[in-house]
Amino acid sequence: MKKRWPWIAALLLVILSGSAWFADRKLKKHGHPGLRTFIAQWWNNYPKSFAIEPPVVSITVDDAGMEQLYGVVERARDLGVIEREGNEYVDGEFSVAMPGGGEGTGDFKGKLRIKGKMTDHVEGEKWSFRVVARKSGGFIGMKRFSLQHPGTRNYLCDWFFHRLMKGEGIIAPRYGFCKVKLNDEDLGVYAYEEHFGPELLENNDRVPGPIVRFDPGLFWLHRTQGIDGSAKVDDAYGAYQAAGLDAFGTDDIAKDPDQKRYFEQAIALMEGFRRGRLRAGQVFDVERTGKRLAMLDLVGGHHSMDWSDVKFWFDPMAQRLEPISYESFSAERINQLAGAWRVTGPFSPSDELHTALFKDPAIFSAYVRNLERFSGQEWLDSAFAALAGALDTASATLYGEFPYKELDRSIYYANQLAIRKLLNVPKGFHAYNNGTRGDTLTLALVPIESLPMQVDSVLLGDGRFAAPMEPVTLPCRRVGNPGSPVEVRFLASSDSAVKVFYHIPGASTGRELEVFPFKLASEADDAKFLAAMVPNPHEFPFLAVDDSARTITIKPGAWKVDRTVVLPSGYRCVATWPLELDLVNGAGIISHAALAWQGGKDQHLRIFSSDSSSSGVRVISVPSLSSIVHVDFSHLTRRKGKEGRNGDVAFHASPLQMSGCTFRGTARRLIGITMGKAGIAHCSFSGGSDQLEAVAAQVDVTNCLFGQAQDDAVTAEGGALTLKETALRDVAGIAVKGEKGARITADRLDVARCGVAFEGREGGKLTIANSTVADAGVAAEAKKYEMRYGPVRIELNKVVITSAGQRFKRGPESIINVDGRPAPVNDTGK
Repeated sequence: MKKRWPWIAALLLVILSGSAWFADRKLKKHGHPGLRTFIAQWWNNYPKSFAIEPPVVSITVDDAGMEQLYGVVERARDLGVIEREGNEYVDGEFSVAMPGGGEGTGDFKGKLRIKGKMTDHVEGEKWSFRVVARKSGGFIGMKRFSLQHPGTRNYLCDWFFHRLMKGEGIIAPRYGFCKVKLNDEDLGVYAYEEHFGPELLENNDRVPGPIVRFDPGLFWLHRTQGIDGSAKVDDAYGAYQAAGLDAFGTDDIAKDPDQKRYFEQAIALMEGFRRGRLRAGQVFDVERTGKRLAMLDLVGGHHSMDWSDVKFWFDPMAQRLEPISYESFSAERINQLAGAWRVTGPFSPSDELHTALFKDPAIFSAYVRNLERFSGQEWLDSAFAALAGALDTASATLYGEFPYKELDRSIYYANQLAIRKLLNVPKGFHAYNNGTRGDTLTLALVPIESLPMQVDSVLLGDGRFAAPMEPVTLPCRRVGNPGSPVEVRFLASSDSAVKVFYHIPGASTGRELEVFPFKLASEADDAKFLAAMVPNPHEFPFLAVDDSARTITIKPGAWKVDRTVVLPSGYRCVATWPLELDLVNGAGIISHAALAWQGGKDQHLRIFSSDSSSSGVRVISVPSLSSIVHVDFSHLTRRKGKEGRNGDVAFHASPLQMSGCTFRGTARRLIGITMGKAGIAHCSFSGGSDQLEAVAAQVDVTNCLFGQAQDDAVTAEGGALTLKETALRDVAGIAVKGEKGARITADRLDVARCGVAFEGREGGKLTIANSTVADAGVAAEAKKYEMRYGPVRIELNKVVITSAGQRFKRGPESIINVDGRPAPVNDTGK
């Protein structure tokens, strides 16, 4: 036998360990911290219940009444919902035993029925009851009240919620814990909750007035539709907009002329609000409504923000509706505010009740103002201190049956922290400077937050402040969408906007953000931009589209084009002589198709702009080779300021072969090649600021003439450029420039009358051979070494330089070699 004891002990240990493990898992599955905490709570809390003598409500119901109650319970369990039909009151006798036989002890007659909608009210033997006392009877001052499982109101959480609400001056029902007996059967600890009637108003120091709600009858019919297995349809009657305003005790109200009139006034106000004729602040008590909404954030009661659960008292003197504290569904940790994502714009009749409330500026400000107050740790510390004695009594009563249901204070402190973080927005919106017109500065503000923002002022570059010309509250961004820009105007002639000062409506602290020094295009500008991306060849009579051959032919003739032509990808645009295209009124050609424009030696095609307003010719991302032969491009664009437009002709990521073409004009750039390959031969360029600009491209130039450039003739940024048998004359700036690591190879150049013949910067590499330079300010200049790009290197082989103001200029660590030897620095060479 002695040998068996270790095995028995081991087996018992395994069984106990396994049982503990399964118990721990089950507890955690139901949201409890675990078995260790559970045991500690039993050990610490259960003894506390011995020191409390709770009230006891004993109910006696005859057999017929019990049979009716059983019938309601069984139907509810079968259907999954408690039906109102058939759930009638039954008579009962009630005996109340207060602690120590104190005030309130006695007997009264009344009636009771099963209360609630969902089956959590009829689980096990602890059913929920709605009680109405007859004549002068009642329980601790309540004539109408509920007795229910404490879990249906989350145990101590609703007790704490109602106490906080009452402390803030909001109507709150009497709520606490007692023991209940039914026909001498001990049902254990129950929660009692006052129902809506005159006693509720008396206990909250309010004058008589209707207590109203949106009738939830149709809503619950909608919610339970199909629960019995029948068809579930998309009905319309369950919406907030379809619900009628209902009052508690309508029979009594109908008999009282004053109360009837008050109820009709409440209906008129509520309908005016729902239809947008009245603002929420004209219908509801602003401060108390804001407090209720803020309190739901503190206690984590967002689930109670259901229009079917909200109750109001109509104040007949103030003609306002006050919220009533009710069913908080609280003690949840929040990760966003109740008012988040609500204020997306003006009121709409389609708004849900709480969204419509938040959209009222006065209510939203009251909400945020109280959020700041409730989220201070000292406020919650003070509340717990003030309620300490009452909380201990309520807790001890509950612990007699539920010692593991403590009030978790950490949730409320965590929600305070979440509120503070959510109100401390890092940035409320983006601000773009859309410039000035006359004495008006316009900023485009783009919401990015979930809360609205009120604009206070803008700081100008000269140190002055300017307020918006009209009060502006920026709506929040819609969930999952970019913010909708709002243009805000200020009386200011300066377009130097530095910062915008703003605050969340109702917040005590202001905020500031920097203004982007860029313009944000309007929707009209966006539409214009997007329109330029949509192919439209069928809209022009001079274009013949052959879908089978995948060609678009420009018909011979002289055509005036007053809007932009957009050619689709996968096609080839064909043009032959005779052809003249006059691009006016800002029009241009945007081609996603390869160009095949073919003129003759004495029969050039002409592409020009008689008003120099066009956006030029742009070929974008076309993999097939474009061929342009004997085409004149003339005065397509006009340079404006330092930046101007994109230039007359541009090829981006599109190969090009060009021959026998001429370019004339005043553009910022006559032709640009970016991220592609191009061969340019026998072409001439005259005028323009810059003439040929190649960026990250490979370009071969042969036998061309560049003249009268107002700035630079040929520029390469990155990539590779070759120049052969080409003349560059009368160039105000630089004849050939290589920058950002560009590699330029040139042979047989004729450079005359220029500011600088050859210049390299940012690691540019230039190799020039068999060329001449005459009348140049500087023949060759190598800018300084830069760490990111390395040194500039210019190799001059068999280059004849005459009449140069300065032959060579070299920055530190860069290189200029002449015929393989270092060039003398600061050599005037005249």
